[in-house]
Amino acid sequence: METIEIITVFAIIVGPIAAVQIEKYLQRMRESKNRKHNIFKILMATRGTALSYQHVEALNRIDLEFSKHKKYSNVITAWKEYFDNLNQKPDEEHPDNWLSKNEDLLANLLVEMAKTLGYNFDKVQIKRNAYIPVAHANIEDENHRIRKGLIKILEAEKALPMFLYQDDKTIESNQELQAIMKEYYESEIKKR
Repeated sequence: METIEIITVFAIIVGPIAAVQIEKYLQRMRESKNRKHNIFKILMATRGTALSYQHVEALNRIDLEFSKHKKYSNVITAWKEYFDNLNQKPDEEHPDNWLSKNEDLLANLLVEMAKTLGYNFDKVQIKRNAYIPVAHANIEDENHRIRKGLIKILEAEKALPMFLYQDDKTIESNQELQAIMKEYYESEIKKR
């Protein structure tokens, strides 16, 4: 066999295998890029509701999707700083300082993600251009207060407030019921 024939046979055998492997590699790269974009989009959409499950899930996927390549090192650094502050206990006297710092660190993280993914957002735009209806904030606050109140009741730290409202008709009805019950029990005692 001549060299040309060997090369031809090699190309016939290896060519399709190489093409399939290259396509698989490109598909994995596209999927990885799409996952990164998806995380960024979720974080941008939920940046005003940091307690939402979608937001928390997207944050927890950052290490998984962005730590594989050195070009995302700024994203990982920004995520670590934000994560570290999230895990700090807020100062009870000044909780707004902790919340403000979280807002800044989240904005830094989103700016770094935007840069690496080809978006053009600045920190001010990220912090100020989130739409959060007042009603949503009120609902979250009310739900939080309800949960805290129920926990206090269930843990016997607080009693369930009860108010009895009686009008003349209700009082008369209760007195009739008591008389019937008294008569019944007295007759039961006499039967024994």
